Amino acid sequence: MTRMTPSEAFVETMVAHGVDTIFGIMGSAFMDAMDIFEPAGIELVPVVHEQGAAHMADGFSRVSGRHGVVIGQNGPGISNCVTAVAAAFWAHSPVVVVTPEAGTMGIGLGGFQEANQLPMFEEFTKYQGHVNNEHRMAELTARCFDRALSEMGPTQLNIPRDRFYGDIDVEIPQPQRLDRGPGGDRTLNEAAELLARAAFPVMIAGGGVVMGDAMAATVALAERLGCPVVNSYLHNDSFPASHPQWCGPLGYQGSKAAMRLISRADVVLALGTRLGPFGTLPQHGLDYWPTGAKVIQVDADAKMLGLVKRIDVGICGDAGAAAAALTARLAGRELACDASRVQRAADIATEKAEWEAELDDWTEETDDFSVD
Repeated sequence: MTRMTPSEAFVETMVAHGVDTIFGIMGSAFMDAMDIFEPAGIELVPVVHEQGAAHMADGFSRVSGRHGVVIGQNGPGISNCVTAVAAAFWAHSPVVVVTPEAGTMGIGLGGFQEANQLPMFEEFTKYQGHVNNEHRMAELTARCFDRALSEMGPTQLNIPRDRFYGDIDVEIPQPQRLDRGPGGDRTLNEAAELLARAAFPVMIAGGGVVMGDAMAATVALAERLGCPVVNSYLHNDSFPASHPQWCGPLGYQGSKAAMRLISRADVVLALGTRLGPFGTLPQHGLDYWPTGAKVIQVDADAKMLGLVKRIDVGICGDAGAAAAALTARLAGRELACDASRVQRAADIATEKAEWEAELDDWTEETDDFSVD
């Protein structure tokens, strides 16, 4: 073990997890730790409002695939982050929100900017660590960073301001990273059989494809099936728009081509998506969800399987690993949909062309308020 201050243990643990950027507003509640951010190679990106800092941490995480970290002054500063942390929660972003708190000797007495900070974030975090003793600083900091990645969502590290000070003996924990697999053999085999018998399979590519860096495996499976591929809501980057099998997003303000094609599906493969209600709602007058289709859902969070839509096979696994495993199971097999590959490709092209033509007509406003 090494002798150091709790502030040093906090910073050293973040460095061990690859943190080099933190968003927030400086404050006296964590000033001792902030003084060693720069020597440790961590940049504190200042903002004018803490909500903006939390949104920046979310965006940083989505783009980089790494932890986004936000920090602020205790009480009103931290409370400003709640809305943005909620957005990160629903986006499954591994954001760590560090919430310095009123000192332990002032809690319950109206201490400086005292607020009960753990309940504020309880609904929108996967894990909450509270440093009730400075000797646990490194342990709890590491757990917050580990859980943010393993559970795919924000975590909160709550630190009373006096816990940054003192001298402690510390061993900095090394990051724990899960090796996510493709799912169980039984469910993968069941899914492969459904896909092999499908006459008109359709794939929904979700956020799990992006977060799992699974584009190549997803494209390979889609090409083996020759199926239309639609994006889940807010994940237009989950399949290449230049690919001929891409059809656009479902849900609010989505693609009519995607909706018409999925309405014809006899098997739906939902890859890396929770099938959220807002992303599958009727749109443009089309109630398109194929209620008679068999549904295969792949998600790394078992709690999402079958939560919103009825499913026939649920695979708890990484989107990319599952896609690769399904492609391997279908290799060398004759699929029911192979016979209609050319016709299905033509149907995809036709639906997309018709939707593009309709969109072209929307480029000029013709209502009474827009026409001279």
